[in-house]
Amino acid sequence: MGTRKKVHAFVRVKPTDDFAHDMIKYGDDSKSIDIHLKKDTRRGVVNNQQTNWSFKLDGVLHDASQDLVYETVAKDVVSQALDGYNGTIMCYGQTGAGKTYTMTGATENYKHRGILPRALQQGETNRIIASHTMNKNSSRSHCIFTIYVEAHSRTLSDEKYITSKINLVDLAGSERLGKSGSEGRVLKEATYINKSLSFLEQAIIALGDQKRDHIPFRQCKLTHALKDSLGGNCNMVLVTNIYGEATQLEETLSSLRFASRMKLVTTEPAINEKYDAERMVKNLEKELALLKQELAIHDSLANRTLVTYDPMDEIQIAEINSQVRRYLEGTLDEIDIINLRQIQEVFNQFRVVLNQQEQEVESALRRKYTLIDKNDFAAIAAVQKAGITDVDGHLVGEPDGQGFGLGVAPFSSKPGKKAKSRKTFKDQVRPSTPPPKPVAFEEFKNERGSEINRIFKENKSILNERRKKASETTQRINAIKREIDVTKEALNFQKSLREKQGEYENKGLMIIDEEEFLLILKLKDLKKQYRSEYQDLRDLRAEIQYCQHLVDQCRHRLLTEFDIWYNESFVIPEDMQVALKPGSSIRPGMVPASRIVSLGEDDQDKFSQLQQMMLPEGPDSISFYNAKVKTEQKHNYLKTMIGLQQTHRK
Repeated sequence: MGTRKKVHAFVRVKPTDDFAHDMIKYGDDSKSIDIHLKKDTRRGVVNNQQTNWSFKLDGVLHDASQDLVYETVAKDVVSQALDGYNGTIMCYGQTGAGKTYTMTGATENYKHRGILPRALQQGETNRIIASHTMNKNSSRSHCIFTIYVEAHSRTLSDEKYITSKINLVDLAGSERLGKSGSEGRVLKEATYINKSLSFLEQAIIALGDQKRDHIPFRQCKLTHALKDSLGGNCNMVLVTNIYGEATQLEETLSSLRFASRMKLVTTEPAINEKYDAERMVKNLEKELALLKQELAIHDSLANRTLVTYDPMDEIQIAEINSQVRRYLEGTLDEIDIINLRQIQEVFNQFRVVLNQQEQEVESALRRKYTLIDKNDFAAIAAVQKAGITDVDGHLVGEPDGQGFGLGVAPFSSKPGKKAKSRKTFKDQVRPSTPPPKPVAFEEFKNERGSEINRIFKENKSILNERRKKASETTQRINAIKREIDVTKEALNFQKSLREKQGEYENKGLMIIDEEEFLLILKLKDLKKQYRSEYQDLRDLRAEIQYCQHLVDQCRHRLLTEFDIWYNESFVIPEDMQVALKPGSSIRPGMVPASRIVSLGEDDQDKFSQLQQMMLPEGPDSISFYNAKVKTEQKHNYLKTMIGLQQTHRK
């Protein structure tokens, strides 16, 4: 979009022999007009009536010819319309003040023609006129002439062209009904005219207020038709026609106030560029045919007459696939390069052959071996317990159909070398008190949890590496940003220096020095680097988030497995570990260790201790205490079974 600019407002004063020189004054710059009214003595001594007004405009046209009016008001708008900018010229004012004369002119003399060319005077035949005291041939309707422009360049591509339109608006006269002396149908028309002009003024007031969000364009047909012209994509010019006589000073003030409000309205003109899609396709097809002809000439000069640039068919693709396979087998020394399309298909067939070979290898392995996913910790733990794999996770002793075992045997099983035993907590006699958890955790990571610990370390190493890369990328981005800021400051300084020294143009193009041009290129390259580094940083952050998730998963799995191992090894009684072996109804970790310990208490030990304390005092109490022990054993058994049933339900 273009830059915003204010509406240009001009005032044209109708020549008259009875000009009020003492009430209407013009500024020396011909851009201001002052109005002075005498006080009404009938209002008494205390009279606060305003008597002076000053209006600042873009130009005051007094006793101006039609040529001067066109040069001042319309020439720039029409010239920019030929360059693709929309334009609107509007005449507003009191009836009889010269709006229609300014817009269309008179037909008696060629010099008196107005802004609108004679070719458009045919539109005047459809307008309705009537006579009243202010004007014998008063226009009783608003008239909008629209000129549509479409421009094509003779030197540039004919695909791109510009369009624009010029609205020439001749509004109906605004006046008080009492002064017009209208009656009947003319009075009704005047009422509608004043109403539409009132709606137009409301829309202009809303456009001039920066706090207003809603603009009432739909109140009448006039404001709706001028929606694009008022505050839109358009160069807007207003010509306010006024009387210079004292009797019409009240209507003159009203028209000048309207012009002042219009100057507060801003528009945003922009070039209307369009592309002819059909013509673009034809030009591309023509260019493609010419390029093919040039390639054919080049190939014929290079003795490459069999080269084609059309899309490959199935036979050609099959031939390239055969060449790739023979090249990989070694029966073909090299593949002849013909064109870019053939090179792309060669790489594509390399991918196809590679995928096929991977599938064949995997299917062959699945027929001969049982493949286990490295990330499936449960499956790895199961095969390790079953003795199918060694400590490093390699399969041992699997027959290949010839009576030999495949795989790598553990170091201790190799002949000629004595196995070095490494004593662990589980190899030693079970201690009476469990070892400290930190010490046991180190042992667990080296033995049962070695695979999970290895994966945990690998993921953590990858996470740290990604974090380091992200930090380095962030530092590079900050350095590029600082360099961009410095380059922008230098470029702004060069621009301000050029503006102070005077800007130079050549055929409409701005001329800049070499230093400013190099700064522009440097800034463009820095922005490109910034975007690339920022995209890399976003990718690294996504990878870091995923790696962090994997590390958290492995840490949780490692700690969970350690708790199960620690309880099985040092906390759960040995006679109760039979129920926790694979295939039993109780899984490791399903029942808390505190409850399992309570199940392993020895009732016989309790009875022995009780005998040692009570028998010396009462030797005849043996049968009583035997019955008591059996009752407690039955009670503990029922309590244990109920607890296990509740655990299974959970």
